[in-house]
Amino acid sequence: MFDFFSTKGFKNYVKQAQKILDGNWTGRYTKPSPSLYPHQWNWDSGFIAIGYAHYNEDRAMQEIRSLFEHQWENGMLPQIVFNAQALGNYFPEPDFWQVPGNRLTSGITMPPLHAIACLHIYQHAKSRHKANDFLKEMFPKLMTAHRYFYLYRDPDETGLVYIRHPWESGLDNSPSWDKALCHIDVDKDKLPPYKRKDLKHGVPAEQRPSDDDYDRYVYLVDLFRRLNYDERKIYAECPFLILDVLFNSILCRADRDLMEIGNIIGQDIKEVKEWVDQTSKAISERMWSTERQQFDPIDLVSSEHIPSATAAGFMPLFGVAATTEQAERLYERLNSLSFCALHQGNCFTIPNYDMAREEFDSKNYWRGPVWININWMLSQGLKSYGYQEKSDSMKKDLIQLPVRFGFHEYFDSITGKGYGSDAFSWTTSLFIDLVYEYYDQDKHTLTWFGRGDAVTLKKRRILNQAHTFTSAPTEDLASKLMVAIGGLKETFYDMNRGLVDYKAMKNSAKYRTYLELAGQLQVFDLKSLVTQEEKFAFWINLYNTIVVQGIVELELASSVREVSNFFAHISYRIGDYTFSPDEIEHGILRSNARPPHRIFSVFRKNDPRREFALNTLDPRIHFALVCGSRSCAPISFYEADAIDEQLDIATKNFINSSEVIILPEKNKVLLSQIFNWYIKDLGKRKDLFKFLLRYLNPDDKAKYLVEHMDTIEVEYLFYDWNLNH
Repeated sequence: MFDFFSTKGFKNYVKQAQKILDGNWTGRYTKPSPSLYPHQWNWDSGFIAIGYAHYNEDRAMQEIRSLFEHQWENGMLPQIVFNAQALGNYFPEPDFWQVPGNRLTSGITMPPLHAIACLHIYQHAKSRHKANDFLKEMFPKLMTAHRYFYLYRDPDETGLVYIRHPWESGLDNSPSWDKALCHIDVDKDKLPPYKRKDLKHGVPAEQRPSDDDYDRYVYLVDLFRRLNYDERKIYAECPFLILDVLFNSILCRADRDLMEIGNIIGQDIKEVKEWVDQTSKAISERMWSTERQQFDPIDLVSSEHIPSATAAGFMPLFGVAATTEQAERLYERLNSLSFCALHQGNCFTIPNYDMAREEFDSKNYWRGPVWININWMLSQGLKSYGYQEKSDSMKKDLIQLPVRFGFHEYFDSITGKGYGSDAFSWTTSLFIDLVYEYYDQDKHTLTWFGRGDAVTLKKRRILNQAHTFTSAPTEDLASKLMVAIGGLKETFYDMNRGLVDYKAMKNSAKYRTYLELAGQLQVFDLKSLVTQEEKFAFWINLYNTIVVQGIVELELASSVREVSNFFAHISYRIGDYTFSPDEIEHGILRSNARPPHRIFSVFRKNDPRREFALNTLDPRIHFALVCGSRSCAPISFYEADAIDEQLDIATKNFINSSEVIILPEKNKVLLSQIFNWYIKDLGKRKDLFKFLLRYLNPDDKAKYLVEHMDTIEVEYLFYDWNLNH
């Protein structure tokens, strides 16, 4: 995984994360943390198995098996499985729950993450045969677990299931539950005596649920045990019955993955498909607030939507239950100052509660911090809907938080400081998954010994020569070509996502119009470009469009590195000359500077194209040129009369993205490979740092860079060559 270009530091932190998991491993399951959580927790084990899947599939499988050994007869998978050897350090424990049959479990459940984890184990297994057997073993148990929700938690058969305790949501003291809990009239004299133990492990009280919260938690547990955990009686009497957005979204995603598991092992999936269809439709239609343009939980006791300002409202992205229009509204809100926008720079994505609200608390449990597990799911959801840039940005934030502040339970959304338990298992597991996923080796990588599986173009592919034009050369061709490129941008370049819809573009009328104009470049006089601004805009836009056309015409599926000399051999004929992206970048825009890792400039001494080289090399071009890959700058469109401001914006956005990570706690800065490849354009160490500081948001990290310019260590990030589609 960690190839020549990957950051060595992440390899070391993966080893550290694995060591933490080893320390929390009991032989049968993994404790969420060394002291505060000594037992096995339901959805924790799902997240933990996802990390194990990358390097210890046997332990990943055991993590799931151990939990399902304690599945109730009705199918319910309990929230906690208690370790008889570790009793006395947590509240409530079996003596308080008093569940039927004296089981060593709690009497509630949690979000059903386990089909998701099982599929993940299969997808990353070294032994597909063993993983296939594991899926066959787990499928009937997963079916029983999911069927429990639809039989016992969906009495009206709507496709939405309710939770009956805040702990079932996984978001214990979420502000979304405040109103429903306040309506519970608790007589403290009749409340069973209890003593909290969560404050004995060094976690400050202000970072935990309040005593009033706990009184209501205990009231509900007491109600369940008095009703002998009879689901129908509980439904009739329980004052806390909530259709939770997060819970139902995870169920919907788990249903989808359970359906895929069934397909893999050849099982009948008709029932599961009905669950998927019903639940996804119910989330989209019943939980969507047209007025608020977001998903809200529903209180079944009051029959009202609960206006919510938590990140749980974005979870239908993970469940793939939102319509395209709903996803757009969610993205607008998720990528706003309320939840830490792209390039905002003074926060970490995404806090669990709206930062603009008065009740926001960046350090209080589920009322404002960043939680790795929620963000992991949301980043997956954003990816499902094509919001790749935001998804990648979130993943890099989630990677740097444990690196900078330790493997904590949750993190301050403003400062990043870690809170709650240290050595927290799902943080370490999901960190491992994020690093493996984000920095996984490119399948089309070139090697020192050959081209790998990349294809070679043996001669130039002149892309605009294949499209003959029938009319006389268009007057003012350059500006008309820019308008045509602008038309492609408006229709096929997604500026929110930083992506290109290559497939739709290829068959469009706008693309055919562009191709005809591009064909006319064969008789275009480059000397008609007069001003420096015209030249910059023309060549940058042309470079980007040649790359896009090359991807379209060569029908590349996943990476420009499917063709080993892609940037050197695709080209346009312009007047009497041909220009490849390499020649435009290095010969024209970089003033014929030598390309990285090459001996000679692209335009040799007697090359007539040298006369078109720009007089000055502006390093900002590196944040405007689009290589068709996820680690390069997002695609944009440049205009001559605004080029200077646009280049400033592009540079600022890139430098304040996750391609530049300053780690004050480690005295280290992680930079995109672009800064390594083009170090001569940017200047030596201090010049590079001064360039960064010109565009960095003025925060504590920028201040640290100023103060430690002479000593800070520089490492370069892995460059992701996967297509930006």
